[in-house]
Amino acid sequence: MSILDIFLKIEDDIKLCHYTFVYKNILMYPFIRNTLLQNALENMQNVSSFSSPSHAGIIKKINYWIKSFLYKPSKYIKSDIIFFGSDIANIPLEKGYFNRLTEVFANEYPAKTILIEKPDQLEYKRPRTYSRVFARDFLVIIAGIKRKIKREKTKDLEQICSFLEYLKQHFHLDNNTWDNLKNTLFNFARLLPFLYQEYEKIIKCISPKIIFIEDACYGGDKIPLMIAAKNLGIPVGEYQHGMLSLAHTAYNYSPQLPEIYKFYMPDFFMSWGKYWSQNSRMPINVFDIGNPYLSNSISQKKHIQKKEQILYISSTIDPEKYVEEVIWLNTNLCNKGYSIIFRIHPSETSRLQTVYKRITDNCIPIDSQPLYKSLETTKYLIGDFSTVIFEATMFDCIVFIRDTLFNRGNIDVSIFNLFYSKEDFIEKITSMNYKKTDPDIFFTGNWREKYHKLIDSYINN
Repeated sequence: MSILDIFLKIEDDIKLCHYTFVYKNILMYPFIRNTLLQNALENMQNVSSFSSPSHAGIIKKINYWIKSFLYKPSKYIKSDIIFFGSDIANIPLEKGYFNRLTEVFANEYPAKTILIEKPDQLEYKRPRTYSRVFARDFLVIIAGIKRKIKREKTKDLEQICSFLEYLKQHFHLDNNTWDNLKNTLFNFARLLPFLYQEYEKIIKCISPKIIFIEDACYGGDKIPLMIAAKNLGIPVGEYQHGMLSLAHTAYNYSPQLPEIYKFYMPDFFMSWGKYWSQNSRMPINVFDIGNPYLSNSISQKKHIQKKEQILYISSTIDPEKYVEEVIWLNTNLCNKGYSIIFRIHPSETSRLQTVYKRITDNCIPIDSQPLYKSLETTKYLIGDFSTVIFEATMFDCIVFIRDTLFNRGNIDVSIFNLFYSKEDFIEKITSMNYKKTDPDIFFTGNWREKYHKLIDSYINN
């Protein structure tokens, strides 16, 4: 039994679903489930997630508020399909920003699809290559204003405290974590009625036949939107945005999960292929659709000569380790005909001026071009538990991962090339003691046909 499976035992207890907000008796657990389980896992494994610090000045905030309303959907717009996504998935192209997760789907039904996105760190990426893109956060701002104007005292505090006492019997976390969970629930208690009403209003206005929500299985702030859609009889789907594993807290549930909880989850999930659906445990329908953006990119890729280049991918955890390893590898491989470049995780921008500065000081390039362009020319890749190690196989990269307990707990390490130390990596690469991984294991084909079949079944019914 894995560590996550031990924590998931709590979901066998129907009492978990006895703790609800006063407003519509909405369950509390879905709002903190992923955060609770993730903190418990990290505490047991002695690791911690990294989140980029946000320093938003008043000018940036005012700009964000203005654009949130400037980009809001017109009250006259109608659409059969809505994708609720995020600006963080947008990549720059010649004609504007392109959402690599949703825009390929949207282009299949451009007259019937709109994209509604939340900004990336309060910034909207414009212009866009797709014409029907709108902002989400005007809803959040309106809900926040209404909450402050009404200043109603929530009646949920006693229930929240009781719920947390119940959870403390099953999880041993520090006081700071419990305080954060309490604040999260208390904030949702006050904001929930207004968020729900705003989502209900816009859904009624647009009149969609199906809604897709990025990260829907994570719960949290996706819950008001999801239950508003379901209460209006509109099916909700989620599209895969990154890697899944049997240790991923958002995509694994107890087999004894109470039936009532499924109301707080999407109705179905679109995966990249059977590998991913087999490496998750969700009590909902899973359709193996494929990865549209990756498939299209592969079909358009040029036959470029691979360089004896190593792309070193950060995964946010233990950055000091990466710094030492990248510098050491660069020093010991440059005289053997290999070059090395370093690529940060999208959330790590602030580290370029702090912990990662030593890398640039040693004249090691930081890779900032679109990922797939880098994978086209790179022959070798070093990474940890990350989506990139799977995508790289589609570009004929030779993928190496470290043999660690963390990696073994999250992926089938036998699929890739393992190395135990810096010296072991150099020995394997210089002696050509490695293999290529078959990408067909991870990504199914014919995504367009499968997506059309899925959409037509909802739109026509």
